[in-house]
Amino acid sequence: MLESFKVDDTEFKIDPDTCFWGIGEYSALEGLYNKVREDIAREMQNLRFNTDIVLLYLNPTDRCNASCPYCYLSKDIKARKTDMSYSDIELVVNKFIRFFDDKEVKGSIIFHGAEPLLIKDDLFKIIENYKDDIFFGIQTNGFLLDEEDSTFIKDNDVKIGISLDSPYEKTDDLLRGRGHFKKINDVLDWFLGYNQLNIITTITNHNVHHLTDMVNFLADKDVHLSLMNPVRGTEESALPFRPDSLKLAKEYINAVNRAIELTKSGKRFVIGDFANILLGVVAPASRVLMCDISPCGGGRRFLSIAADGNAYPCGEFIGKEEFTGGNIYQNSIDEICGSQNFEKVRERIVEKIVECDTCLVRNMCGASCPAEIYSTDGNMYNKSFYCDFYKELIKHAFRIIYRDEVRYVLKQDVLKEIYSLKEC
Repeated sequence: MLESFKVDDTEFKIDPDTCFWGIGEYSALEGLYNKVREDIAREMQNLRFNTDIVLLYLNPTDRCNASCPYCYLSKDIKARKTDMSYSDIELVVNKFIRFFDDKEVKGSIIFHGAEPLLIKDDLFKIIENYKDDIFFGIQTNGFLLDEEDSTFIKDNDVKIGISLDSPYEKTDDLLRGRGHFKKINDVLDWFLGYNQLNIITTITNHNVHHLTDMVNFLADKDVHLSLMNPVRGTEESALPFRPDSLKLAKEYINAVNRAIELTKSGKRFVIGDFANILLGVVAPASRVLMCDISPCGGGRRFLSIAADGNAYPCGEFIGKEEFTGGNIYQNSIDEICGSQNFEKVRERIVEKIVECDTCLVRNMCGASCPAEIYSTDGNMYNKSFYCDFYKELIKHAFRIIYRDEVRYVLKQDVLKEIYSLKEC
């Protein structure tokens, strides 16, 4: 049975379990729904419950050259100052190449942090030697990048995510460290026009009012993609930085609308996190980022390995040993992914969470993030601190659809119409 879901003055009909939705005459919608229900239910089941690892987040060092006050890694982890050697990294990379080859896919490894470029010579050598076998990415605060590095990254088609928290120097330096803003301005000049670049903004109560200005700033720098993520409360030190959920939603939606305006004018700009939410409405099984689904992608579509070789469902769990799935030097990838500690995360579904279990958009949201909720509440089975934020973003996704503006967020050539119901 389809249920009523109102967005402003528009009434949509929705099945929360399959993410089927429509607008218009109810009996016609119900007829189409009954025809396709089994197929889309099967598709949703596969999306939610298949374990198919395609991505590794590899933290090759515990060290960092910044001291962001909301960092998701604990001080104890960073104090270990453990570095992987070249041979350690090579062992891990080869293990994953064989794992992906067995599945007949070309998987991806993202060098993550702490700050991976503290050992960039080894990382660049790995990329040079294995780029034909696996896709590589780097997520960095950008402090250690130089122009020669940017040339190497571009020449080798490496995806790169660079942190920038504000278009204003005072705020960005407050959050990321003195001199960061000027440094990243130089870095953006080096990467001008590079289509594998994205800018990562961690949203806090210090920069939540800067999101639209950030979109304008990045568009002027010829950047086309940004990830804007609300800060996670996995560490107690981050909790005072979390913005109010509804204020965040208002500012975020303003930024999305500005990005759409720019795209309409010919200067394409996409906020990747919102694009993924919109994709979760338009084509649920096509979602790329797996935080907005239940169970989340941790230990199911991706996993993280810390500098000591310990494996976790997601980087947000690093240091929480009750979620360690094993050690990459001692265990196979299948053993790690099949561990009971990984299964704990895969067992967390919205149907087991009070309020989420009756929410009409439960399978468009996913009640993320389990690591954050576990850290703040002592268990994973509570709704997200950002619940209202996600609800408002999903409503806005429906507005975008109703306004026929999907093409200004998602590229139409990657979407294929399978089912439609139109007036004759």
